[in-house]
Parts: sequence; C-alpha cells; structure tokens
Amino acid sequence: MKNRQLLCTFSSFSSYKDDLKDINDLYNPNITRFFVFESVKNEKDIYITYNIDTSQKFEKFNSTISIHRKKETNTLFTLNSMNRLITEDNNGVFDKNFQLDWELYRDCIILIGDISVRIINIRLLEIIN
Repeated sequence: MKNRQLLCTFSSFSSYKDDLKDINDLYNPNITRFFVFESVKNEKDIYITYNIDTSQKFEKFNSTISIHRKKETNTLFTLNSMNRLITEDNNGVFDKNFQLDWELYRDCIILIGDISVRIINIRLLEIIN
C-alpha cells in the first residue's frame, strides 16, 4: 500500500469479532492484518488497529479515528493528544522540537480527554492476518 493510513476502531470485548468482520467487508482487500488490543484496566474496552489504502476514496467505519504509532514503544496516539502531551510535559509551552520520553508511554494508547490527555495501558490480545 502506497498511501496508508493507520486507523483505530473502538469496540468492546463482546462485539469486536463482529466489528472485525464488518471492517473487513468495508475495506477488503486493502487490509492485510488487524492488531487487537485490550485495556489493561478494563478488559471489555477493545482497540482494533489496521492500515487502509487511502489512494481511493473511503468512508470511516463507526467509532474509528486516525491514529499514529511509535513502533519502538508500541505507543498509539492521535496528533492532538501528542501535541497536548508535549504542552503538559513542557510546563505549558507547546514546542514542536520538544522530545517526549516515549518510554513513559510504552504499551499505551494516548487520546484527548475533556481536560487533559487520557493515557490507557494496553496489551495485545491478538493479531489477525
């Protein structure tokens, strides 16, 4: 895939297998692999990540966001949450040259919350090829 975008679909333990089938039906044959993560604190919260080919027009599946991944620490994050985290870690100043300590966010998903960022510890549940 030349023009790839990493997406994350929010699901639940009781429905994620149905969501996987529906996502695959919507984007097939563009998805080669799904990574399914669960929240460490709340195992019913499921996060499904997958790459899609954006060279063709596509619609987003329900409860899905664009996300980024820091491979070295297995950190999933949105750009807005990363920018907010930089501001919080840098004494309230946003500086695009500020380097986050990604080790602090190993095996986490970082999302924007109402007041601050939400940092959720995750673990890999399964990989589906």
